[in-house]
Amino acid sequence: MSDKPEDLPGIKPTKPITERDFLPIEVRIAPPPQIEMPPPPPDEDAGSPRPNKRLELAEAIERFVPDGVASLALGGMHMHHNPMGLVRELVRQQKHIRRLITSPAGCINADLLIGAGLVEEIVTSYVGFEHLGLAPAYRRFAQEGRLRVLEVDEMTLVLALRAGVSNQPFAALPPGVALTGLPRANPAFYQPVTDPFTGRTVLATPALRPQVALVYASQADRFGNATYKGAAFLDREIIMASQSVVLQVEQVVSNSQLTANPLQVTVPSFYVDAVVAARFSCHPTSSHRFYQYDTDHLQEYLRLAATEKGFEEYLDKYIRSSPTEKDYLSLTSLG
Repeated sequence: MSDKPEDLPGIKPTKPITERDFLPIEVRIAPPPQIEMPPPPPDEDAGSPRPNKRLELAEAIERFVPDGVASLALGGMHMHHNPMGLVRELVRQQKHIRRLITSPAGCINADLLIGAGLVEEIVTSYVGFEHLGLAPAYRRFAQEGRLRVLEVDEMTLVLALRAGVSNQPFAALPPGVALTGLPRANPAFYQPVTDPFTGRTVLATPALRPQVALVYASQADRFGNATYKGAAFLDREIIMASQSVVLQVEQVVSNSQLTANPLQVTVPSFYVDAVVAARFSCHPTSSHRFYQYDTDHLQEYLRLAATEKGFEEYLDKYIRSSPTEKDYLSLTSLG
């Protein structure tokens, strides 16, 4: 049996197909619908007689941190809530610091300033990177005698700041501190006094009242009221003890939104001098409920900062080449 079309029953042979058999087809694509974006919500606080404390990052550092500032406190704890946008701007503007005060656990916020050669002495309990390793610039500068270290224990640091909050001259310390080597290592912060009630000798530490504090909070309004979406660590005490406070926040929101739950407003506006909106600028550390710390970037920093040459390479790559935080973030995993 033949398999040609003309030999098959019910099948008629067809003529060969040529280009003439393809007619042009006009395809009309409907234009995308015109969607009108809703107007931005009205600025509820625009007409308020209260001072608007919102500033750009560079202006806030230039205005409130004089070069050679007597004492500067940094908020954050370990690899969380470090106000790194403000810290990087200190490096860009080359603001020298006579005394740097950390929370009970400093991290890259302190190490970066030390490595940049901006710090004369530091009051701290610890500067490091938790499970990732030691703080390389801090260790190198301390070993080489380029940084004076005033080491205190965590409780002494907390009580010294709380004495500053309360405008007290000093704070009495728990008796167990006398059993450590700290009073001999740092007599400037551990001095014996007589208890007026018992006549016993106890150790006391002077109050800490930083000239300037750079601290992070999750949200704030333009007046300086602020709230934390996670741990506040020692930041509230640092804010209340300091003479001037620059607050870096993830978002600036309206006063009505912030105070809808007033119990969450942990920082009242009268303590704050400037509010800087800098999203993702805790990087490479974390912001609770916004983003996690960047392990890869921190490990890159630790590798480079292990040497003087490597530290300069880090500065060239991420800070000197980035005049703004937007430029910096474009070079990171957030870019």
